[in-house]
Amino acid sequence: MQWSSVISRQNLALAWRRINTGRNLQYKRFFREAYLVYESAVDDNLRDFRQTLQAGMWTPSHATRLYLPKPSGLQRPLSLLAIEDQILLQAISNIFAKNLRSKRERVELSTVFSNKLAEKDNSIFFTERWQETYGAFQKKCARIFDEGYRWTASFDLAAYYDTISHDLLLSIVSPKNKHPQTRDLIASWLQVWSADNKSAVTGHGIPQGPLASDFLSEAFFLPIDLSLQKENIRYVRYVDDVRLFGKSENEVRKSAIWLEQECRHRGLIPQSAKFEIRAIRSAEDAMGSLPSIPPANRADPNGAGMSVADARRTLESAIDGRPLKVEDKTRFRYAMYRAPADTKFLDRALLLLPRHPEHIDAFVSYFGNFAKRPKIARGVLDFLETGVPYSYVRGELWHVVARLGSDAELRRGLDMAREDAKNRPDCVALSWGVMHFLLRCEREGVARLGTRLASENPISRSLLAPIFPDREFKLGGHIVTLLKGTMMEQLAGVRELQTRNVSLNSVGLRQRDLSQTCRNSLLALGVIRRRHRTKRDWVAEILSDLYGCQNRTIWRGVLSTEFEHASQLLVEAKARYLGAYSDWLSLQDSFNNIVIHHFFHFLKAKGLPGHSVTVDKKGKLVNFGSLIAVGGPFDREYHDIASRFRDVHDRRNKLPGSHPYDQKGGSRNKWLKRGERNSLRAKLRVALNDISTVIEAHS
Repeated sequence: MQWSSVISRQNLALAWRRINTGRNLQYKRFFREAYLVYESAVDDNLRDFRQTLQAGMWTPSHATRLYLPKPSGLQRPLSLLAIEDQILLQAISNIFAKNLRSKRERVELSTVFSNKLAEKDNSIFFTERWQETYGAFQKKCARIFDEGYRWTASFDLAAYYDTISHDLLLSIVSPKNKHPQTRDLIASWLQVWSADNKSAVTGHGIPQGPLASDFLSEAFFLPIDLSLQKENIRYVRYVDDVRLFGKSENEVRKSAIWLEQECRHRGLIPQSAKFEIRAIRSAEDAMGSLPSIPPANRADPNGAGMSVADARRTLESAIDGRPLKVEDKTRFRYAMYRAPADTKFLDRALLLLPRHPEHIDAFVSYFGNFAKRPKIARGVLDFLETGVPYSYVRGELWHVVARLGSDAELRRGLDMAREDAKNRPDCVALSWGVMHFLLRCEREGVARLGTRLASENPISRSLLAPIFPDREFKLGGHIVTLLKGTMMEQLAGVRELQTRNVSLNSVGLRQRDLSQTCRNSLLALGVIRRRHRTKRDWVAEILSDLYGCQNRTIWRGVLSTEFEHASQLLVEAKARYLGAYSDWLSLQDSFNNIVIHHFFHFLKAKGLPGHSVTVDKKGKLVNFGSLIAVGGPFDREYHDIASRFRDVHDRRNKLPGSHPYDQKGGSRNKWLKRGERNSLRAKLRVALNDISTVIEAHS
C-alpha cells in the first residue's frame, strides 16, 4: 500500500464523497451539519489536509464511543471519529477495495451478501444498497433449501469488530510487507481510532460506525470466505452472521468445526452459546430472521409513508404476547419509521417503549410526527423515572421532552435532568440530550444553566450550538470556544455565525486567530469577505513538535526558495527520530546547513555582523564546517549557536555512514545512541530558538 496512493488528491476526494453518500444514517446524524460546512470549502480543506499529511504533521484522534442497547440487554459500541480521521479511514478502505476487488468478486452474491462493492471502482457510492443484497441473500437461502439441504446452523462471532487484528488486516492487502513505513503508520492510526483513550490502545479492533469499517471487516473475513469456498462448504454470510447448510446433521457439524478453526486462527471468538444445529422444513425457515446489521439500516427513514390503516395493521402483525412485545423487529421498525401521526398508533408505541429500549431510534423517529403532544412527554418521563440504565437511551428521551414538554413537564423533569447532567461526560448522547433539555428550561425561565457549557464534551457542544442562547454569540461567549476548539466545534461555530449573521469582530476574533479550515469555511459561507493570506510554516511547526522550539512563523521568509527542500528534510528527520537515530542526525545536520546559509544571507541583508561568504571565488559552496568553525565570524558573534551546531555536525561526521574511522586516532566510529540523540536534541532547541529570536528581532 503506497503512501502516495493513500493520500492522493483523487483518493481523498473520493473518500469524502463516499462518506457523504453513505447510508449509515445512525452514525451520520452526529455529523450532518459539520459535513455541510466542511463541504462548503471542500477543495481548500482537502488540499490543506493533504499538505498536513505530506508534512508529517497530522495526528489521529481517539474515538468518542457511544453504547447502544441490543435486544439481548447488552450494548453495541458506536465510535465517533473526527472528520479528518473519517476521511483518512475511508481513504485507506478505498485502497483495500481496489486491491481486493477481484478476490472479493469470487464470493460476492455467491456466499457473501453484505457490503457489496459498487460496480465501478471510482463510484461515489462505496457499496450497494443493503436492501438489494439482502434480497439476494434470502433467495440464496431458499435455493439452497430447494437443492435438498435440510440441516442448518447459525454461526455468530462475539465482538467481531473489536477482535480484528490490525497486523492480519494489513497483511491481507500487503502480504509481502511492501511499504513497511506506510503499513506501520496505518497500524498506529488504527490503534488510536479503535480506542477512546491512550490506556485502551491495543493492536486489534476497528471503529464501529463508519462505512469504511464495514468494508474493512469484510476484507478481514475474505481469507476465511475463500477457504470455505475452496472446501466446498455450503454456507452464506451477512457481516459476522454465517449460516451453514448440510444434507445431514453431521455434515453441518463438520463444516462448523472447520469454520471455528479458521476463525480462531485469526483471533476471532465464536459464540458457542448461540450455536445450534437444527432441521429446517421450509424455504422461509432456511431464510431465518434478519442478520445483525445496524438498526438504522433495517428500515430506511426516508422511505415512503404509510396510510393510518396500513400502519396499524403492520404494527399489530409485528407484536404479540402478554404483556405485548415486539416479535418481528423488521416489520415493527418499518411501521415506526413510516407511520403517520395517529392516536391509536401512538398509544401502542408508548406502551411498547419501556419494553424495547433497543428500538429507541425508531420510537424517537415516530414521535417526530407530533409538534405538540404533552402525552408523549409524560410517557417519556415515566420511562425515565424507572431508572432506564442506558445512557444513550436517556439522552434520546431528554431530546423528546425538550421538544414536546410543556412547562409542567419541564419542571417535573428538572431534578432528574440535573442528576443526569452529573454523569453526562460519560456519554455524548446523554450530554447532548440532557443539555438540550436544560437549555429549553432556561429559555422558558424554569431554571438557569450556569457554567455547564464550559465543561461540555466538544462533540456535544458542537451539536448544541444551534440552540445556544444569543448571549453566547457576543464578546466572551462560547462562540469563541467553538471557533478555537476541535474541528467539529469550529464547523459548528462557522455555521452559527452565518445563520445568526454575527461577525468575527463582534466576538473579538480576527482571521489570524483561527485555523485554516475555519477560515476556508467562513469565506465560503460569506461570513468573511476576503481570505487572510497566510501560508502554514511547516518548518516552525515541525521544530516545535520535534524539539520544543518556539513556534515562530519566520522560516518561510528566511529560507525562501529552499523552504520546501528544508521542510522535506525535516519531515524525513522526524520520521526517523524515534528509531533510526543515526539517519535522523544526518538529515538534521543537512537541514542545519541550509539554515546557516540562509541565516548568513539574512545577516548580510540587514547589515548585521557574524556572516561570511557562502560561495567561494570558483562559485562553489563553502563547506558547512567552515562556516561554523571556531574563531570564524559566526563563532565570534554567535558563539553559543555555533558551538551547538558544531557539536551536531561533528557527531554526524563520526557516524560509520559518514566516515568509518575517527580522523583523530583512527578508532572505529559508532552509530548514534538514544542518550546522545537526546543531548543533541536539547542543543538544537536552544540554537534554533536563538536564531529565530535574532530573525524575529530584525524582521
